[in-house]
Amino acid sequence: MREYPPTRRRPVRFGAALAAFVLGATGAAALPSPAHAAAGCSVDYSVNQWNDGFTGTVTVTNLGDPVNGWTLSWRFPSGERITHGWNAEFQTNGAEVTAANTPWNASVPTGGTVSFGFNATHNGTVGIPESFTFNGTVCTDQPTPGGPEEPGGPEEPGGPEEPGEPEEPALPEPTGARQAERLDRGLISVRSGNGNLVSWRLLGSDPRDIAFNVYRGSTRVNSTPLTSATSYLDAGAPADASYTVRPVVDGVELGPSAASLNFTNGYLDVPLQRPAGGTVHGSSYTYEANDASVGDLDGDGRYEIVLKWEPTNAKDNSQSGYTGPVLIDAYELDGTLLWRINLGINIRAGAHYTQFQVYDYDGDGRAEVAMKTADGTRDGTGAVIGSANADYRNSSGYVLSGPEYLTVFDGRTGRALDTVDYVPPRGNVSSWGDSYGNRVDRFLAGTAYLDGKRPSMIFSRGYYTRTVITAWDFRDGRLTRRWTFDTNSSTNTGRGYEGQGFHSLSIADADGDGRDEIMFGAMAVDDDGRGMWTTGYGHGDALHVGDFVPARPGLEVYGVSESSSQPNAWLADARTGSTLWRTASGDDNGRGVAGDIWAGSPGAEFWSSRVDGLLNTSGTAIGRKPSSINFLVWWDGDPSRELLDQTRIDKYGPNGDTRGARPRSTPLL
Repeated sequence: MREYPPTRRRPVRFGAALAAFVLGATGAAALPSPAHAAAGCSVDYSVNQWNDGFTGTVTVTNLGDPVNGWTLSWRFPSGERITHGWNAEFQTNGAEVTAANTPWNASVPTGGTVSFGFNATHNGTVGIPESFTFNGTVCTDQPTPGGPEEPGGPEEPGGPEEPGEPEEPALPEPTGARQAERLDRGLISVRSGNGNLVSWRLLGSDPRDIAFNVYRGSTRVNSTPLTSATSYLDAGAPADASYTVRPVVDGVELGPSAASLNFTNGYLDVPLQRPAGGTVHGSSYTYEANDASVGDLDGDGRYEIVLKWEPTNAKDNSQSGYTGPVLIDAYELDGTLLWRINLGINIRAGAHYTQFQVYDYDGDGRAEVAMKTADGTRDGTGAVIGSANADYRNSSGYVLSGPEYLTVFDGRTGRALDTVDYVPPRGNVSSWGDSYGNRVDRFLAGTAYLDGKRPSMIFSRGYYTRTVITAWDFRDGRLTRRWTFDTNSSTNTGRGYEGQGFHSLSIADADGDGRDEIMFGAMAVDDDGRGMWTTGYGHGDALHVGDFVPARPGLEVYGVSESSSQPNAWLADARTGSTLWRTASGDDNGRGVAGDIWAGSPGAEFWSSRVDGLLNTSGTAIGRKPSSINFLVWWDGDPSRELLDQTRIDKYGPNGDTRGARPRSTPLL
């Protein structure tokens, strides 16, 4: 369904406790048919109303037997109509509404709850439905005769809390599609010359023929609805002008977005709270902002920033020495510090040790944060994981003993939600390639839709010799392991998977089945945890995955090799691993990039440190090498990408790069 963004929220809360008992099935054939059971239920129905719409949140408490599959039906009393919803599948017939479970919330135990929400329009009044029917039973706050005794009240032990209600909730995924973030339009105004560049988000569920109108205050600034871009340059406007954007669907202008976030100086300055430094074993340190990610931590439809603070005495795995602790902060875009996690002395500081993930894994509308932890880690509330006094550092500063954990933290508070043993444990340190602690602690992480519908987190260990990759699900407040891939297992030993990892991994649907695979350097692991293919080219430093060759079906993988006996650079089919082209061997090729940076050649271009020139999709040199081999960014509004390197953005040209913007520092990508 389509998005009808609200302007502001006016919360009104209603409770439903209704009489009568009706036995029977509800819903149409397209909805699941729950099994009959002793039934009873109560419904909490809350409303946030704005101009011509409202957000409804429904929480059902099951007072009867456990159910595996459910429907909830009601009738709107005042002409309300649902426009879209989340955490349920909806069918409507006029005022009649039936919401059915999704694959991930079908099971509701006795005393358990299930929550979902929707956006809807109204005609001036938001009425209270007279009754709700759960699996054919009218909810009365009482169990039916013969059912279980009435519980003390709704219980959600350890489970996710009721989803927040964003000001502009994004459209949920269509039925059968992937669970998606519920984000607002993300409207920003960036000062550009003597005007403002206004830009906003196109939602995945927007109809193809959607258009937009841009308003400065109450004045529309575009003459006709915009159909080919989600940006507009408002020339001559004052820097502090406030904007909204209104979708136009089927010729009808819908409600406005939230007001723009203004970058009056051309950038947004987010103030950070730098931690105090310290001294460890005679080595003093301060803190520097390091890796960062974004996610909607509080369910308001807007991104927050999760930032890693690295001490200045951080070490590469190859270097001995003690380090200060790693800290993880969460910030609102205005600089408000939400929480701080201290990973403690048993997590060493360095580029390869802490790979954190930020995503909404349980589908409650708020992102979680997941990472490797240890005894002494303090969550965002100050609570300690494991032993507060344990110290497993050896005389060289490495941590080669003691328990290792994987923890999921609440995005709003930083509270630890669940902690399990990290898989795999380090075991025999020397089995990873050396005995002093370098290769055993090479960690990577990612997020993949392994079932094609819901996200799973991926954490790995090792890539020079042995590699172990583990997939985890976070559902109902608990971590469960989906599968583990181990190059040392009886299934994989001798098949060429050892030593194929890079310093990063990628996630992609490599075989087109709707489920994601793990692209692990020069090898790939299928969505079910089985080895998919290996090129045998070994470890490398740069990996890119995408549809680089539009003329052929499917995706491609581009990599560079560290071994002088392997090709310096190669392009492979992402589904089969078969090599499409390769360059000569002979060097440690430490940098490589793939992307469409020049419109003069179809598809992507490829370049690297140890290969001359710019290569086309056939591996043929077609021009000079770009000035940098680092990041790419879409910056100027055309289909080609620009070069991002440290504090500069350049545009490639066959005769030379054109110097463009100069960000204040290397941005968060």
